[in-house]
Amino acid sequence: MKDETIHQEIIIAAAKESIFQELLLWGEAGWWPKRSLMRFVNLSHTTGENTLYLAQVKLPYGPHWHMRNEVVDEKSGCIRRVFLDGMFKGFEELRIVPQKGCFKVIYTFCVRVRGFLNCLIWKYVFRSRHIKNIAGILISLRLYLQQ
Repeated sequence: MKDETIHQEIIIAAAKESIFQELLLWGEAGWWPKRSLMRFVNLSHTTGENTLYLAQVKLPYGPHWHMRNEVVDEKSGCIRRVFLDGMFKGFEELRIVPQKGCFKVIYTFCVRVRGFLNCLIWKYVFRSRHIKNIAGILISLRLYLQQ
């Protein structure tokens, strides 16, 4: 399968520093939707560059993989997590971009799916669920920060 990039974004009226701190917490944050299909376990017990995570899809026999924070740059508003194993090769990135009076949060998922069976499952089952899940996560973040 060729590389695929999915971009999703949301506008948030909050301070850049607050947005960044919540994005850094990502799957560990209190605002994380209970119905999210994703579960993250911080294996490093710290949060910053090189933090290691176990990511799990909360479905019976759902896939799991390890990720590491490769970039954590508050000044530029960028967090990049690379996939270390599992069905994906690539990264996910969260970027904060200034807008008039608010900020745009851009989620980028840039991956190559490993394995023929994983490619089929991704294409026909998980891809649409992933997009819907990220949309819900971004909405939950906005609701939390704008309350």
